[in-house]
Amino acid sequence: MTADRRDRGMADAAANEVRLCAVADARERPFRVVAAGRALVVWMAADGGPRVFADRCPHREARLSAGYVADGRLVCPFHLWVFDESGRAVGPDGAARPTCAVRRFDAHVRDGAVWIDAARIE
Repeated sequence: MTADRRDRGMADAAANEVRLCAVADARERPFRVVAAGRALVVWMAADGGPRVFADRCPHREARLSAGYVADGRLVCPFHLWVFDESGRAVGPDGAARPTCAVRRFDAHVRDGAVWIDAARIE
């Protein structure tokens, strides 16, 4: 791939990106945003990177953004269901439950903010 084609591809990707919030907002607590009509929750994982999930618990559809982060996992405020960084529910034994998960969106940090590709939000 030529440098020109690579630069155009990067420009196209950047044109589709949506700024969700400042990194500082997501470090304080899970942070609710609405992008492309979809409610999302942004939070910072144990590795310091951003995680973006659909803002609804698959158990009783409570807002995950009203919850908290404990031990690098997102905790739903309603029945205290816990979700790991990949979005899978984690049982009291610490084992992931692959049959129960929250939709996760890839995100990255740039210029002190959390960004996602708007084309991937449905």
